[in-house]
Amino acid sequence: ATGGSVGGMVGSGGIVGSGGIAGSGGLGVTGGLGATGGVEATSGAGPTGGVDPGTGGAGAHPSECPFSQTANPSGDNWVDGDLITFNDSGGWCWYQDERAIMDTDTNKLIIGSVQNSSVHVVHWDLYAGSGDTYTIDNALPYTDDHNVPSLVKTKDGGYAAMWAGHRNDCYSRHSYFDGSSWSAKSNFDWSSHGCGGEKLITYANAWYIGDTIYSYVRSIATSPNFLWSDDHGRSWTFGGRLTSTPRIGYVAGYYKYWGNNQDRIDWLGTEAHPRGHDNNLYHGYIQDGKIHNSHGEVIDGDFADREANDITDYTKLFSTGSSVGGVALNHAWNADLVRYDDGTIAAIWTARVVGSSRDDPDKRLLYARFDGSNWSLTYLVRGGSKLYSSEQDYTGLGALDPDNSEVIYISTPYDPRTDEGDFNGKKEIWKGVTCDNGASFEWIPVTANSTMDNLRPIVPKWDKIRRALLWMRGTYSTAQIYETAIVGLIEGQ
Repeated sequence: ATGGSVGGMVGSGGIVGSGGIAGSGGLGVTGGLGATGGVEATSGAGPTGGVDPGTGGAGAHPSECPFSQTANPSGDNWVDGDLITFNDSGGWCWYQDERAIMDTDTNKLIIGSVQNSSVHVVHWDLYAGSGDTYTIDNALPYTDDHNVPSLVKTKDGGYAAMWAGHRNDCYSRHSYFDGSSWSAKSNFDWSSHGCGGEKLITYANAWYIGDTIYSYVRSIATSPNFLWSDDHGRSWTFGGRLTSTPRIGYVAGYYKYWGNNQDRIDWLGTEAHPRGHDNNLYHGYIQDGKIHNSHGEVIDGDFADREANDITDYTKLFSTGSSVGGVALNHAWNADLVRYDDGTIAAIWTARVVGSSRDDPDKRLLYARFDGSNWSLTYLVRGGSKLYSSEQDYTGLGALDPDNSEVIYISTPYDPRTDEGDFNGKKEIWKGVTCDNGASFEWIPVTANSTMDNLRPIVPKWDKIRRALLWMRGTYSTAQIYETAIVGLIEGQ
């Protein structure tokens, strides 16, 4: 392994990086590439002043209501806190979960990202305030943010990672961390299960049910099917199909997943890509070997076979053409999903304003919440211009806090307090707090006056006292060309 530090702390109001790349402290992912499929680690002491995960005290943020505005942005590239650069060269798509996990046994934040045809996993030590970067794949067909791994902490004390190319081939790649090193990359070949032609593999989403990991992959007929592992991610076996929605355009829908890693996996899906179809939004969940709608009714009695129902058989929470907050919307897309410990389910999603431009539609960020009986929908803010020419529906997206149903984060060039202003088109991170179960939100800026975009926030599950907020910061040109860092804030220390 070659040396080099990862990341560093950037104080509020400071200019972060240069040339669109956030971060300082040297190149943390340098060093020669190892053998194909091998594992390369870079490490270093990093900065001092790390987080003590054992401190915090009750009441740090079990509730943030009543809401109070405390931020006072000043100066270029302002951040509300001490910004940490976890990886100074990396990015991610949003259809792989979890992209970051918190290991409370080792007090480490484990973060996956992809850059320069390589898949990286950072092990960030919360005590030391520094991290080790492992390269678990350096032989991807080309750079693409869709190739980022799904990570899960295994029940035998390690980590499992699974990832795939972006419609490149028929392989799901996987690796296992045993506490000291990541294994060499292995491949699961989908060819004998219907992969081929235009129907190639993309994504991974790994969650436990009992002692078995289930990873949902866009695969057979471009529908989600799962692989399963009963040895905590060391080997994988083909399972079954989630839905059988007909392919529209080049894909049969997009799915977000959330699992409690105990007995249930929830999903939120569309019929197709919003570029090629006027999508609705549907919800269901897997439990006790069956697939249910939101209300617990069994729709598919055997989740592990290759027979599956159309997505339209499940609960429709948004019907295209309907209005949210007085705005008529269509072409929905899903961004984040969480089921909370009390049974409440929440989602962040996007949609176009009906009648807006097809080339660069007027996109809006929305929120949805299921209280056990009904789904309610809440308007959030304008999403801004498309990120690049061929993806009319790409926005900065948003994230739910899985430990606090009062808190969400969004990325937008507009002020959600007024729905006005585009801030030179740069997308900023905002924190939203709801004190009425998602009917409305109060807002506080997390970033401001930025000279680069702040995109695709995520919040890994931790606890009700502490929170890690991560996002991409830099210049995003396409899914294959981006100069972004993985940065974030740690709260509650």
